[in-house]
Amino acid sequence: MSDLRATLLAVPVPDEAGAEERAWEVVRAAYAEREPAPRRRRLLRPALALAVVAVVAAAALSPPGRAVGGWLRDRVAGEPNAEPALARLPAPRMLLVTSERGAWIVRGDGSKRLLGAYDGASFSPRGLFVVATAGHRLVAVEPNGDPRWSLSRPGRPTDARWSPTPGFRITYREGDTLRVVGGDGNGDHLLARAVAPVAPAWLPRANRTVVAYARADGVVRAVDVESGEELFRTPRTRGVEEILWTPGGRVATLTRKELVVYRRDGRPSGTPTGRLEKGQVLLDAVTVPRDELVYADYDAAAGKTTLVQTDCLDGGACRLIGPRELYTGPGHLRDLALSPDGRWLLAGWPEADQFLFLRLAPPRIRAVDAITREFDPGGTGSAPFPRVAEWCCRPAPAQ
Repeated sequence: MSDLRATLLAVPVPDEAGAEERAWEVVRAAYAEREPAPRRRRLLRPALALAVVAVVAAAALSPPGRAVGGWLRDRVAGEPNAEPALARLPAPRMLLVTSERGAWIVRGDGSKRLLGAYDGASFSPRGLFVVATAGHRLVAVEPNGDPRWSLSRPGRPTDARWSPTPGFRITYREGDTLRVVGGDGNGDHLLARAVAPVAPAWLPRANRTVVAYARADGVVRAVDVESGEELFRTPRTRGVEEILWTPGGRVATLTRKELVVYRRDGRPSGTPTGRLEKGQVLLDAVTVPRDELVYADYDAAAGKTTLVQTDCLDGGACRLIGPRELYTGPGHLRDLALSPDGRWLLAGWPEADQFLFLRLAPPRIRAVDAITREFDPGGTGSAPFPRVAEWCCRPAPAQ
């Protein structure tokens, strides 16, 4: 019997990570419908207190790079001292969030405005407008929700992204095509066909209007939108899910199994994630100052996600130099967003129903509870967990 049990346990479960996430949604909905009981403060039992001390001591004695301060956590989902409401942002400017009700803007003082029943949204370069999608419409709205212009298409526009300053162009996908329209809603035209279902990414520089997009065959192209010139293309990569530009002007692609950074001629320069173990899945990635990257590594066997910061040196190969485990928590940490000042990292935490804010330097943790109800006022809390779209924007320079 023991041999049979070992054999059954060794059989891999198809789509284990996806099944786990679907099961969690059912459990969370049932939990939200229960009658809430008031929380009580409990003193740590002696044995538990000793265990906590041992964990802290182990973290303090771990080699550099394994953990930073007290950031590394391995506990039941959720930070214990989370704030009860999203009453303020830890950094200035605005947050863009999409929920079952639509797209919301959150300002620094915690005030929120529902822009409309949009299923996708993205800020303009200075946050003066939001480009949003709903059904067959592409819409530009002001932060107060007033529409500025609207474009209707035969297909369904998705993944709309506004180009950097001065923001004269917007790209969006329609089916398997990539299209471009002016920031004023005029001049809509086709840019590419046979495009993969991946959001395009603009070069974060104002001197050229360059966008990177993934083709259906896995090749990522960087194209000057104005001239049509191809700057470079990467080798074929199966399963590209996200495209990023590093601050130094290099493209990175994220799949479920690797994060690859490319040179400016399109050749791979390094894989910051290294070789992932069986069962590990990359959920998201974001670039941070000094040409570095943070990625979310989910371990299906352990049921937890680790946020890792890695150096990506400018002007040479992207090498794995002193990777830092910023945080580890049960469940899925996803939708990574960087604050406009580059000091705070935001991650959505569906299992905990929390937003997790991590200050990169000096290290600090701030969590906010009951996020689902924040963007479903009057609801039961059983709505799907909202998604973080963007954290915007750097103040406009003085004229």
